[in-house]
Amino acid sequence: MHHPAQFPPGHTVHGWRIVKLVGAGAYGAVYKVEMNGKHFAMKVAMHRATSGDEEKADARLKRELGCLVHLRHPNIIAAHAHGRWPDFESGWLYVILAFVDGYTLAEWVERVHPTAQEVVRLFVKLSAAVDYMHGRGVFHRDLKLSNVMVRASDNEPFIIDFSAGDYTHAEDLTDAPLPPGTRRYRSPEASRFLRENGDNRDARYEFKVTDDVYALGVCLFDVLTAPQPASDSVKTPVEGRMMPPHPRRLNERVPGALSDAVMRFIARKPENRPPTAEAVRRELEALAKETGPEWVTPLHTLTAKPLLTPATGTEDAAKPARPRRGIVLGALGAVLTLAALVGFFAPRQSGQESSAMASVEPSAQRDAGTGAPLLVVAPQEDAGMPLGTGVVSPAPVASSPGVALSPQGPVQKESPSVKRAPIVASTSESPAMKAPASSGGRAEFLKKCAAATAVVALQMGCPSSSQVRPGPSECPDEAREAMFEVLRIREGDSVVVTLDKSQPGAMNERGDYSDGPVRGVVLNGNRELPTGTVLLGRLWTRGGALLARYTEARYSNGRTYPVCIVIGENGAEEAEEGAQPGTVYFPRSAYGYAVKNWP
Repeated sequence: MHHPAQFPPGHTVHGWRIVKLVGAGAYGAVYKVEMNGKHFAMKVAMHRATSGDEEKADARLKRELGCLVHLRHPNIIAAHAHGRWPDFESGWLYVILAFVDGYTLAEWVERVHPTAQEVVRLFVKLSAAVDYMHGRGVFHRDLKLSNVMVRASDNEPFIIDFSAGDYTHAEDLTDAPLPPGTRRYRSPEASRFLRENGDNRDARYEFKVTDDVYALGVCLFDVLTAPQPASDSVKTPVEGRMMPPHPRRLNERVPGALSDAVMRFIARKPENRPPTAEAVRRELEALAKETGPEWVTPLHTLTAKPLLTPATGTEDAAKPARPRRGIVLGALGAVLTLAALVGFFAPRQSGQESSAMASVEPSAQRDAGTGAPLLVVAPQEDAGMPLGTGVVSPAPVASSPGVALSPQGPVQKESPSVKRAPIVASTSESPAMKAPASSGGRAEFLKKCAAATAVVALQMGCPSSSQVRPGPSECPDEAREAMFEVLRIREGDSVVVTLDKSQPGAMNERGDYSDGPVRGVVLNGNRELPTGTVLLGRLWTRGGALLARYTEARYSNGRTYPVCIVIGENGAEEAEEGAQPGTVYFPRSAYGYAVKNWP
């Protein structure tokens, strides 16, 4: 009998024929299936209800089904059937959903190069769907770019993945102050509640309409300001007490009226936001009638796109290598200067913790049979696997009348071959070591380093440890084996970690942190990572954000294991500027997550 994450093509589940695995997450696996010549998506819970389901995968999929049975809307994914396999009473729960042949919203931005007019029309439909959802007592609670699919044939959007959703009188599955979701799209009032109640496991945040409205606003902000939201993990920070820059300041192609509207949608105080998604829809519908040049020009420059990571279990038998990220130094001078001015650039590197940079040679990759550009679905972020995810057809997307069409020529993809630039080693003769000996001169030099871009910092001879934080990379094999096979930790498991043993405190207290090695400790653990376990790792604090990675766990019995524990589900977390240049203020304790890949 096959496990739900291992159904082979051709296998049948109560008459539904497996076509291929689309992807798998902590809570479930998603397959493309076929019945009577029609394609659907089948989502299967990763655990049975009777199997000691600590992650509540079965209960969450039932919750998701409970949300969807209340909803019948053209822009919300539809549920068609459900059951348990192989036994109707105790088998794995599955749900059959509509299969959307298209892109995630993030991929749509990269592939279609939409205009402001197209974006507004799409968000008018999304706002109407969210208002419909709220009118039937359903909250999504995890609206984000990867939880919206856009159909390739007609640009029709669909809200998917209600695994974090809630509806009236639903059973409470949350054992933490906040419901599952994604930090970037969490409202300021929800974040404030967590800061004030992080140590109280009985505290529960009351999710409201304005929370989903805020998340929808952040989605719109990202579409307008991030040229490559699917393949670029660095986005302008929107969290925190201060408002982010207006979209028009970050992207001059954004019409002023649309930029102003987005800032109202993501206002820090809920009373300053539209009270309902219907109010958002009306405001956007008025803007959709605009037809000036700035409304029908692509929002982002047409650039070569890196190849997105293929979904697990595609029809190609070979497992694709993890893509490497890099920077072509010779071509980025102007870009880096502009990024420094708007204050949101954060350099990335490939590999583990090297200060080397990589350059990428783009090469067109096309289907061998049709010659069309290839497109695959990127892996999702968190809160389970999305519903209705599909591989896009290679047919070009039709643009709305009066809207600029994207070019139909070959799409450049990232080449699997990556060239590494020489490593710049710090020496005793570097400008950093020749900086003024006085404390004032040294502090001023470090302050200039902290403000410099990566290339300028290298030219200045700034200390590399304070300049470059690592980008996404694979967790070492020995750490994976130790965590997932020896210690029996599950991917995505979380514990509360005090970042630095020398600065003990709760989630609502802040400490002052700087770059360098750190020794943390598990403040609130579990059976696999008990309270008191010491975690050795490193902090990076450049650019007003904190990245914490712990690579070794020391248990109270004296045993030591390699691990991959990260603070923040999506990498670097926004922080406040610290007392000294290069330092940041950040909560003394935060959730640490076990990962297979560093975000």
